Amino acid sequence: MLAVAFGGYVAPAQAALSASQVQSILSLLQSFGADAQTIANVEASLTGGTPSGGTSVGCGFSRDLTIGSTGADVTCLQQGLIGMGFSIPAGATGYFGTQTQAAVAAWQLSKNIAPPAGYFGPISRAAWGGTSGTPGTPGTPGTPGLSGDEGQLLINSVLGDVETDVDEGDEDAQVLGAEVEADDSDIMIERVDVDITVGSGGSSQLDNYIDSVSLWLDGEKLAEQDVSEGDEDSNDVFSFRFSGLEGVIDEDDEVNLYVAVNAVENIDSGDTDVTLDIDIPTNGIRAVDGAGISETYVDGSPALDGGFSVTAATGGDLDITEGDENPVGQVVSIDEDDDTDNVLVLAFDMEANNQDVTIDDIPVGLTIAGEDAGIDGPVIRATLEMDGEVIDTVSITSTASLNQEVLFNDLNIDLNDGDTAEFQVFVDLNDADPTTFATGTTLYATTTGSDSDWDVEDSNGDSVTPDGAVTNSGDVLVFETEGISVDLVSTSVTKTSTADAAGEEDVGQFVIVVDITAVGADMYIDKTATEDLNRNGSGSAGTGFQWATTSNSTTGTTTVAGVVSASGSTSGDSTTDFKINEGQTRRFTLTVSLEAGNDGVTAVQLFGINYDNEDAAGVEFYTSNMSDFKTDLLTMLIM
Repeated sequence: MLAVAFGGYVAPAQAALSASQVQSILSLLQSFGADAQTIANVEASLTGGTPSGGTSVGCGFSRDLTIGSTGADVTCLQQGLIGMGFSIPAGATGYFGTQTQAAVAAWQLSKNIAPPAGYFGPISRAAWGGTSGTPGTPGTPGTPGLSGDEGQLLINSVLGDVETDVDEGDEDAQVLGAEVEADDSDIMIERVDVDITVGSGGSSQLDNYIDSVSLWLDGEKLAEQDVSEGDEDSNDVFSFRFSGLEGVIDEDDEVNLYVAVNAVENIDSGDTDVTLDIDIPTNGIRAVDGAGISETYVDGSPALDGGFSVTAATGGDLDITEGDENPVGQVVSIDEDDDTDNVLVLAFDMEANNQDVTIDDIPVGLTIAGEDAGIDGPVIRATLEMDGEVIDTVSITSTASLNQEVLFNDLNIDLNDGDTAEFQVFVDLNDADPTTFATGTTLYATTTGSDSDWDVEDSNGDSVTPDGAVTNSGDVLVFETEGISVDLVSTSVTKTSTADAAGEEDVGQFVIVVDITAVGADMYIDKTATEDLNRNGSGSAGTGFQWATTSNSTTGTTTVAGVVSASGSTSGDSTTDFKINEGQTRRFTLTVSLEAGNDGVTAVQLFGINYDNEDAAGVEFYTSNMSDFKTDLLTMLIM
């Protein structure tokens, strides 16, 4: 039997051991941090040799030791203290109790370690180990992994971006926060104490409000404890000690330290008005610097405290807004012989708020005009995509109605609180047939519909009625086998002449730039710019670009000039028309100069474009969705 006392002597072996047993004992000593001389002495004792004298076995301390600590390192510490004459009546039990604390405090006092609190931390470990491994010989202090010398943890401010009303079921809700800074050294937070006091008016048990408490540093979770791990006192204060932390803050960095909670799934109605006060008490944070000096922080300035309550979760909400790709009014080319697939008719976004939601049914309305046979004449089917993926396709049923609600159902879409999904609706169209799908037919789509046709639930299972809607009734799609498509490029207004003498008038220049694409055939645009006093865009043949002042303009302006120009090749142009080759696009600029007839404001709008598929006085008029084709207002005066 071998007896080894750490800190003073090595007893000889009482019986012969095998070579493998000797090696196991030597490996164990080495793991405890014994120096080479000590290991040699032990080996000599075990193998019948003569030890060279009383070198003690050093202790390999890799953690702080305090009340409640247990293990071989505690035993080694106790044996070393006893060997140096610091009394521990119970002996080297391996449990760090009040006797060991007193012995450590006495030893710290002898080594001028302040304060001699009996806490065996980084300063004490450095002093114990020293340069030779002999207890009590001062060594070079330091904390592994930290750079810098002596420093401190600064508590700069209490953070205001925390939750004061936590919904039932919320996870990692931040309820207390502080900005902390590592000053003059890297700093490692080792321990944080958190107290939560349950207010009056409801249950006094913390587990009726929250399930757990967690600690976060710079966005990383350091530790988490169940409510059952907290210590409760007679005043309904629940204390949580997060120890053994390794929250490193680099020198001069400012980071956020948060306390967060997980709320219970269902809060009793009688507990919803109860305030839970939360604070990090005085000396509630222990941190160590690069020099190995461990200190406690939070002295009440600023006080790290706050409060929150747990309330019944607000019902889920689903907001509908227009999507980025929602189509504007335009001409869509269709074929006389083949179907036209994947025409985008609607784009919308949906965002979940307050709770997660599950979306099962989405109704979409389709409305046509210019066709008497019913919506199933032009439209074959509708497809719904979510974030670019097809999630449902619905065929259009036979009907004489010009509108139909398409119900995309059984979708089972889970949308997390705060997340947004993008949806798009496409239609497949029949080939142009005068009996079922006349050219010039228009179509628009909308998310509006009967609330009962939506099927949305929040995480509590309650029905959710979506807020908002997207409708394209002002941006219809026009289906043509041939024609033009027009896109607004820009508008501008400029005062080209300012009245500065009696009898003079301001003159303003109004410019509208558009791109026109020929669809299905070569197209010809009349070169004329005509004032459209009826503001309907459908004048007589050969009237070209039809413009007028807007309805909110002051009456009385006089036209000085109205001209149209076009970019691109002029090889196909005639004296009366601009030519656009099939499938090509040309840019056109309408410039109108107006003279003030009295004081007021004026803007110009393009109401229609006269075109044809031959070089002649155009008999077709493009008037689709031109409400945005207008300039800003310009103030115009007379002297």
